[in-house]
Amino acid sequence: MNSELIFDRINSDPKGWDPIYFSLARKPSAVAVLVFGLDTGSPKILLIRRSTKLRSHRGQVGFPGGRLEDGDEAPPDTAIREAAEEVGIDPESVRVLGVSEPIPALDGSLVYPVVAETSASENDLNINASEVDTVHFIPLELLMEGRRKKFSFNLFGCWRHSFLYDCGAVSIWGLSAEILAKLNFRWAA
Repeated sequence: MNSELIFDRINSDPKGWDPIYFSLARKPSAVAVLVFGLDTGSPKILLIRRSTKLRSHRGQVGFPGGRLEDGDEAPPDTAIREAAEEVGIDPESVRVLGVSEPIPALDGSLVYPVVAETSASENDLNINASEVDTVHFIPLELLMEGRRKKFSFNLFGCWRHSFLYDCGAVSIWGLSAEILAKLNFRWAA
């Protein structure tokens, strides 16, 4: 039996960045939701723990990604460029499956999740230690709908709600968990 990985809220034909973004103080970001081993039947999603030496989001678990830069024509350009910088993935090994609707971050900027599969193996990566402390390959079955929980927390005096994925060595919550929940990964026979 052949199964296909499906997910929600995705545009398989992403449009370019809106020109207004290039003039905003807070440019949008794109993150790479990279699926490894899709052809093996045991797919895993790559997550990184950001370096504790960085100015922002230090030590946080999330997807490789970053802000729009000149030369990035569309969210996949930004996500793949950043993934190449952070984890050394060869852009030629990446096939974009689609782009999800943007999600607002706590700072008010928009984050575009870019879902892509890669033919690279876990051993093909060349981690940039100045940006990434560790990488985690999370089996996709740990990220399915039935595995997520909800919790509330107080941040800067404001109660917030988040999804939580407990994946053993790493917990995923906040924006990264929201991205996974919106994508709603599952198998179709």
